[in-house]
Amino acid sequence: MASTFADFHLSAFLTERLTSQGLTTPTPIQQAAIRPAIEGRDVLAQAKTGSGKTLAFLIPLIEKAVRPSPATATDPAHAAGPRRQPTGHPQIPNALILAPTRELALQIETEFRKYAPRALTSLSVYGGIPLVRHYRALQRPPIVIVGTPGRLLDLLRTKHLNLSHVQYLVMDEADQMLDRGFLRDIRQILEFLPKQRQTLLFSATFSPEIQALAETMMRNPVQAKVDMGVSSPVKISHGYYVVPGEEMRVRLVHTLLGGLPAGGRAMVFCEQKYKVRKLAARLGGESASVGAITGNHSQAQRERTLSAFRAGRIRSLVATDVAARGLDIPDVASVIHYELPSTPNSYVHRAGRTGRAEKEGETVLILTAQEEREYLYMVRRLRIETRRLQAPELMPLPAPAAQEPEEEVRRHQPRRPAQYADPSRRRHDVRSWGTQGPPTHQQTPKPRPSR
Repeated sequence: MASTFADFHLSAFLTERLTSQGLTTPTPIQQAAIRPAIEGRDVLAQAKTGSGKTLAFLIPLIEKAVRPSPATATDPAHAAGPRRQPTGHPQIPNALILAPTRELALQIETEFRKYAPRALTSLSVYGGIPLVRHYRALQRPPIVIVGTPGRLLDLLRTKHLNLSHVQYLVMDEADQMLDRGFLRDIRQILEFLPKQRQTLLFSATFSPEIQALAETMMRNPVQAKVDMGVSSPVKISHGYYVVPGEEMRVRLVHTLLGGLPAGGRAMVFCEQKYKVRKLAARLGGESASVGAITGNHSQAQRERTLSAFRAGRIRSLVATDVAARGLDIPDVASVIHYELPSTPNSYVHRAGRTGRAEKEGETVLILTAQEEREYLYMVRRLRIETRRLQAPELMPLPAPAAQEPEEEVRRHQPRRPAQYADPSRRRHDVRSWGTQGPPTHQQTPKPRPSR
């Protein structure tokens, strides 16, 4: 097991880049996954959020491009890793990284550019911006593509993207990528890839069903499982409040945000998009340093809000689960669940936005008396210690901000057919655990025509 990055015998270029970022010691998941990935093996990796999974698949990708291994170059079964095309031939993407959300795709490419040489070109593709921009960018195809499945399928179907030479495939947040809502898109993308390739799947959570499905897409994968689930209770404290009504929920969120430590940030998660808009407005909006992100906001709006949140101009962010995965934002002191999350995985990934880089953090839920039993059942399954908290004296609410007009909200809705929608916009409403079963839907009978 490597104790330092030097033990991997990386190229001088990559070693210098890691050192310049202050990285000398790999995290446990990096120790477990980097060596087999460099050797050309398929890897099925599981580790808690904030454990360094992104670098665990980017370092092998960059290393194999800078200095391809002789072993993998001579073995056609493991001829994985990006290669630049011979002089005089157009470049074709050699590596593909799949991500479930636009924000995660952008973040992965940002990390990639920190450590990769300039000659190792890259492009992130995702919904929410005009297709023609990606058409233009792909006139000179990059070596590495990072994208969401919906936009990738758009580009593949119109033949603007050729993935027939991809040798290195990564699925980040693979449990969500292989969820039933995304499986058809993933299978269609795999049809455009060569059979002989290296596949790496990374996530914080894997159900037995998803793991079995993932292994059908891989060849004798190395299983690297380190610190699974959420961070330890020493780093992240878990607690919950029980409140009698909606008004108390809002006032409690406002009070908790007012008690943030100096320089600290908080993320507040809601299940539905309309609740995000409503809550952010009740908390005062940007005038009160509260921003909002949902799948209905344009990509430009989402990027502006995230940039302001990272820079500290906005101290609190209200969001749906579109912001629950992969985002690495420093100094998030608290994660607040405005209501009970729909699944245990959602709880795990939301909680992982705090306590990153071995810092302390807290995650709290605001529940009704009816939801308390369901939550306690969930944390027993996740083996998380939690406690019921005494609500503080509640602060009065600020003047509400003007809500986004419904016409503006509808303008941001995707115009593509639902089956081609970007997976980052999808939402899973069925609660798969606890005492509550899936909702039933009754069809409203049509009125008889008057005679």
